Amino acid sequence: MIFDSDYRPGDVVSVRFGGVLRHYGVVTHGGRVVSNTRRHDGIVSQTMAEFARGRPVKWHGQKGSSGEYLASSRADRLLGREYDLTGSNCIDFARHAQGRKPTINQIARGTLMAFGDMLGARKPRR
Repeated sequence: MIFDSDYRPGDVVSVRFGGVLRHYGVVTHGGRVVSNTRRHDGIVSQTMAEFARGRPVKWHGQKGSSGEYLASSRADRLLGREYDLTGSNCIDFARHAQGRKPTINQIARGTLMAFGDMLGARKPRR
């Protein structure tokens, strides 16, 4: 069993929601978790208890090669950014904070969005 005090800055953690889906976050200094969530319409910093909301937390460890300081710093720098399920979701956020390369799906989404922008103006976000 892992306790809150066992998590290190830069660790990726997740909680289950909707039965089979997972919500991902990155542990930062002070035991807080930074995550990109539709509930808060963007990237927020929460206590572990606020992140978990009574659900078991799964530890994924350090996934990138950037180390705890860089992963934590990247996560903190993104605070306040907007949530976008197709372009900036919790998995994309956790990968970026860890310094990992984008997945082929992220590259394809970005390419299609750029192509769409070239063809016509995008609708403004709410």
